[in-house]
Amino acid sequence: MRLVFASVVSLALGVVSCAAEGSSHGSEVAVTTPDTVAFSLPDLDGKIVNLADYRGRRVYVKFWASWCSICLAGLEEVEELHRMQDDGIEVLTIVSPGYMGEKKEAVITAWAKGRKLGFPVLLDTDGKLASQLLIRAYPTSLWIDEQGQVLDLRAGQVSNAQVAERFEQGASPRRLASDRFPPNPNVGVNYDGVKLREIWLGGGCFWGLEAYMTRVYGVADAESGYANGPTERTTYEEVCASSGHAEVVKVRYDPKRVSLERLLKYYFKTIDPTVYNRQGNDKGVQYRTGIYYKDAEDHAVAESVMAEEQLNWPAPLATELLPLKQYQAAETYHQDYLEKNPSGYCHTDFSSLTNASIPEVTIMVDPKKYSKPDDATLRATLTPAQYAVTQEDNTERAFSNEYWDNHAPGLYVDVATGEPLFSSVDKFESGCGWPSFTKAIDPKVVNYHSDTQFGMVRIEVRSRVGDSHLGHVFDDGPRDKGGKRFCMNSASIRFVPLENLEKEGYGEFRPLVEPK
Repeated sequence: MRLVFASVVSLALGVVSCAAEGSSHGSEVAVTTPDTVAFSLPDLDGKIVNLADYRGRRVYVKFWASWCSICLAGLEEVEELHRMQDDGIEVLTIVSPGYMGEKKEAVITAWAKGRKLGFPVLLDTDGKLASQLLIRAYPTSLWIDEQGQVLDLRAGQVSNAQVAERFEQGASPRRLASDRFPPNPNVGVNYDGVKLREIWLGGGCFWGLEAYMTRVYGVADAESGYANGPTERTTYEEVCASSGHAEVVKVRYDPKRVSLERLLKYYFKTIDPTVYNRQGNDKGVQYRTGIYYKDAEDHAVAESVMAEEQLNWPAPLATELLPLKQYQAAETYHQDYLEKNPSGYCHTDFSSLTNASIPEVTIMVDPKKYSKPDDATLRATLTPAQYAVTQEDNTERAFSNEYWDNHAPGLYVDVATGEPLFSSVDKFESGCGWPSFTKAIDPKVVNYHSDTQFGMVRIEVRSRVGDSHLGHVFDDGPRDKGGKRFCMNSASIRFVPLENLEKEGYGEFRPLVEPK
């Protein structure tokens, strides 16, 4: 077989050279299509068919398999299209012996000849062409225009009318993932140093489920792979031939940003949990739905979610709930597939992610981690201004303090004890000349006292562990954020920049500090 892709480094809807491997967060990859595509393949009689001989004509190429019931049901329509030569569309079909469960070359040749098919059938032995094009579902259609330019590569059954319509549309602009899928709320979120949890989910074709889970806030990474099969190692071809492994997505998530319960409720929005070994047009044991776990506590959470989900269906759930016995990451070309190929095959419904809200993260500050030093230590470690404000209830000057105009992301802690108090996310410009916040990072880290000094009635704010005087709280803050203005003294707090949280022992508070 001779296979040539002219003037390109990557294939239509295949592995894109500009795409980075691994997590897709923060990047968007355009589909790279070849200017021209050329191949030479033998037909059932061994005659070489060269695509170059069709230059100047529109060519419709259909990849199919003898085991695919959808393909077989559509062969009559393919034959009809082949007979309609006056429409100016040439028809070629390709089977790939030894690839994705297809029969061996001699067997498929005899089988196809016996059916006396009324259209050309070319043999792509061992799936060299199909694998280069990353074809993973049958049938798949390839449209090539008169100049040999690839117009489209699309999985799924298409009618003759759709074939003609796609040719009439001509070349289309390159798509980005953002053209088809909702935005990814995890872009820009730093998960470095975060203690992540893992769950493995089976939901049919892993391409779509991986792209979906990647877009659930709190998911640090989603990886396509194979799980709970009879062997530790397998290949995609073996899985397609019913090896017994399930196509799954390994989801690594931050439990402080998204709970397992919430994650699984999103998962059930992507599947029909009542059918066995099928999702969308994909049929086979590898497409079974399942939740696979390592930690026993995850079983109880999943069981509860499944019981609630059962109330939505008259038929019993077919979704497995099992311990993870085996997992292997899928081949590199499967990873981030729809990010690299936004026009690729996908049965997953992304509508439940449209306008999805980002849940407010709540982290309780443990007071046992912090303590107030004795007075001698405070006098030695605090500046005179810090001591006067925190221990003697003084007030610093407006507009001449350290943090009133600080806009950097980070955490504000009690200068005396280090207890976290406020987040930069809740800081706003009030015009008063002191750092102002809409709320404390945890309501319990501050205490309130009535202050009647200077002929005024105010509410004083003091820190919980250190009992440091911080400032006062007023009711003239932003109404859409609760209406409070925590007016604090810079001298009573210390700022820990976002990039230093882990180094200074505050890494667990990163979700509360990162800009949304």
